[in-house]
Amino acid sequence: MTLHTYFAFKYFKILITTFALMSILTIVIDLIEHSRKFSSVTDLLTIIHLTLLNCPKSIYEIIDLIILISSITFFISMSKTSELVIVRGAGRSVYGAIFAPVVVSLIFGFLLLAVINPMLATTNKLYFSLKETYIKGEKAAFSIGSEGLWLRQGNNLEQSVIRASKVNSEGSVLYDVTIISFAKNGSATRRLQAQNAVILDNSWHLTDVKFWPLNRGLSSEKNARIFKNLVISSNLTKEEIRERIGDPSGVSIWNLPSHIAQLKEAGFSVRRYEVRYHSELSHPLFLTAMMLVGCAFTMKNFIGNRKSFAILSALTLGFGLYYIRNFAQLLAESGQLNLVSATWIPAISSVLIALGLILHMEDG
Repeated sequence: MTLHTYFAFKYFKILITTFALMSILTIVIDLIEHSRKFSSVTDLLTIIHLTLLNCPKSIYEIIDLIILISSITFFISMSKTSELVIVRGAGRSVYGAIFAPVVVSLIFGFLLLAVINPMLATTNKLYFSLKETYIKGEKAAFSIGSEGLWLRQGNNLEQSVIRASKVNSEGSVLYDVTIISFAKNGSATRRLQAQNAVILDNSWHLTDVKFWPLNRGLSSEKNARIFKNLVISSNLTKEEIRERIGDPSGVSIWNLPSHIAQLKEAGFSVRRYEVRYHSELSHPLFLTAMMLVGCAFTMKNFIGNRKSFAILSALTLGFGLYYIRNFAQLLAESGQLNLVSATWIPAISSVLIALGLILHMEDG
């Protein structure tokens, strides 16, 4: 038990150190990228604020690499100090040295899932809201649920509320659309109802439109007009709408099931949200696989240049498994692969492949 505790504590220290160093590097890269994008429209403090809000998502995306590097570092340090040789010489199984890092990786994965994931969802929402506030000068309203999709757009002169019953997966086409515009003093000026609306070049292209003027003292129905096509300006872009609709990272793992149920009720596509949900549930298992991959190539004693080859092999296999997992998720999102198979089989297969390599390297 003392040996397992020692290995667990040593691996945990390396994991935390690697996590801190990679986080600092990610924040610096993110800060440079945000400075490049927003330096012309806002000040340095705002850029730093946006960077700190966005960094949890950036760090979360490289957590698999952090685990892999931590595992490689841990077992190379064990090799340098001949601790694994001592374990073997004492008649203890070397697999005991693997047990503690496996447990630490699993616990770390579950903590990410239960604690960090909800924090990521919160900061992601704040990031988008504040970015719109700082860059556009106003906070954009966005809501999606059982009543449909709600958007707000406008400027200092006019505001518009947009409601759509359905939207395509790209966020570029809205169906059964109602748009109500308001003047600066808050009074309604017009109401539009269209069969669909396509966002192109900062403008809505409406089809089969009925237009009601809402001026005081005017009969709206008598003065209503019908247009086959109509174009109205917009300060929204397709990318902004798609980010909000198609990015499930803004929803906590704890709220994803109820959110998926709401979207289904409203008739929206929930495929990406379902893939995200199962992917997050299987993530601790995949993190364990990354740890085992690092172990498989670096737990032996090295002579000459074999250490560099072992590190390169571990990184190559780790990136390969990561790519396969992401590719399977993309296929699942497009409906070409079964949802559960695409999210769980890569994680389970990665663990089995890594264990097979460990058995081959140690006993083969």
